[in-house]
Amino acid sequence: MNKKIIFLVTEDWYFLSHRLPIALACQKEGYEVFIACKDTGQFNKIKEYGFKCFNLKVQRGNISLFSILKNILEIRKIIKASEASFLHAVSIQSIILGLLATIFNQNIKFIAAVTGLGSLFLARNLKARLIKLFINLFLIICFQKKNIRVIVQNKDDKYFVNKILLCPLYKISLIRGSGIDINYHKAQPEPIFPPIVISYVGRIIQDKGIENLIKAFILVNKVNKNVKLLLVGSVDKNNIRPISEKFITENNLNHNIEFVGEVEDIREIWKMSHIAILLSKREGLPKSLLEAAAAGRAIISSDVPGSREIAIQSINAELVKLEDTNAIVKAILYLSKNNEVRKSYGIKSRKLVESDMSEDEVIKNTLSLYQGFK
Repeated sequence: MNKKIIFLVTEDWYFLSHRLPIALACQKEGYEVFIACKDTGQFNKIKEYGFKCFNLKVQRGNISLFSILKNILEIRKIIKASEASFLHAVSIQSIILGLLATIFNQNIKFIAAVTGLGSLFLARNLKARLIKLFINLFLIICFQKKNIRVIVQNKDDKYFVNKILLCPLYKISLIRGSGIDINYHKAQPEPIFPPIVISYVGRIIQDKGIENLIKAFILVNKVNKNVKLLLVGSVDKNNIRPISEKFITENNLNHNIEFVGEVEDIREIWKMSHIAILLSKREGLPKSLLEAAAAGRAIISSDVPGSREIAIQSINAELVKLEDTNAIVKAILYLSKNNEVRKSYGIKSRKLVESDMSEDEVIKNTLSLYQGFK
């Protein structure tokens, strides 16, 4: 068997953050690994691992027909140049581009890794609905092809891919994202000294519920001054729903809120935190909550697909309805003052990731999928 595989992702930083361990495991198993993505300055780091990189200038936001056609031709050239037998596309955008590029190619084994259904699937305007309808019809047709397998990260997406996109169950594998290295991300004791620190980790965009989180935290701060909010991550200006610089400037260092930006070692953030919070509208399986759970932290999360796989009400988390500011305030105040509940949640968080969300388990299941792909 030709053991050559292309990982098709949107940008280089995402590959390093979410798919590097799987690519390294492939390399160890004798696969020649190629990475096709946009170079945002991380290609040299990727090449240090012995991977060959192809700069695929994927456009985000307002995507033009010209850029789509250009990407399709580029992907075809990459497949031809690499002589790969596997194409592992990660995210809806990469999946669609990869499927368009290989629509008449029955030889390549296509793995479609659904990491969440993206901003487009959350939009309600007529244009977005029409595009979503077209994408769904396209995926329904493509998912019937013999040379395709689909990876989903949560039960809700598995249901959607099977029942709405009509993909046969035997083609669908439930694999927990990129997993979490439970030896690297060890359980950490809670900080002893006040204030109670609540941390959000991720891109600073509207779909992560940042604006609503800040509104809720301002109300929390009026009741309890001994609680601090850290917002850790970069402002994603290329996202279709970015957070404005003005909003950040107005709220940074006010009401015990601090925009930290990107950090080198995320373990240091969880070491100084008591609670993890994520109020996304939808997720695949959020890596930030996996890392927080591995550190042994209680969680506050929106009750949405993906997040509720790792955040379970009254077990290790408080779940809140989307954009319910009062519920967010209530959850923050509850976990801030109830030390024993919070610590109990943290212990159960760690046990949850150890059970079936470890990096080793994800790698084993992914390699098994490749090997069983006839």
